Amino acid sequence: MTDNLKLYVVDTQYINYLKQFQEHIWDNDDKGKIRPYIGILIPLNNFNYYAPLSSPKQKHDSMKDRLDFIRIDHKNELKCVINLNNIIPVNDFSISLLDIENEEELYRNLLNTELIEIRKKQHTIINNSGILYNKITRHIKDNPKLANICYDFKLLEEKCNEYRLIYDKFIKQVAATEDDFKTS
Repeated sequence: MTDNLKLYVVDTQYINYLKQFQEHIWDNDDKGKIRPYIGILIPLNNFNYYAPLSSPKQKHDSMKDRLDFIRIDHKNELKCVINLNNIIPVNDFSISLLDIENEEELYRNLLNTELIEIRKKQHTIINNSGILYNKITRHIKDNPKLANICYDFKLLEEKCNEYRLIYDKFIKQVAATEDDFKTS
């Protein structure tokens, strides 16, 4: 998976579920328009963590890469950023591969450029994610500034597992209902 990072979209229902337990998780819509959470997957602690991409903002212009923040530049132009403090664990059924080829040409070109540049920084992204994860989950008292800006990764892992159980139960109910229709 990490040899060839790809772009994914997260299911809105899953985002809404996590938002019940963790403040500041980004919405999958913006002022009524669907704005899909687009990001990459990073393996951490037996989970796939989803690292969302963010459009560049003026405040990012002067910011340099650091443990929780990665700039994605192309030809000295900032294309997007990855805020590693916003990573969330995801189940395989809560994400889908983004079909870049189905996007409008300008957006498709932007996404392809971002993906090329993200892959160039893949080692840094994965390494920083692991260090950040360990600082927050094992040494949180030593890192109060990071703790203030990062999600509670352990809580989100617990909720990710709970969501899997809810999903599995739902799938079994659907299968049982289908069986009932077949035997009727």
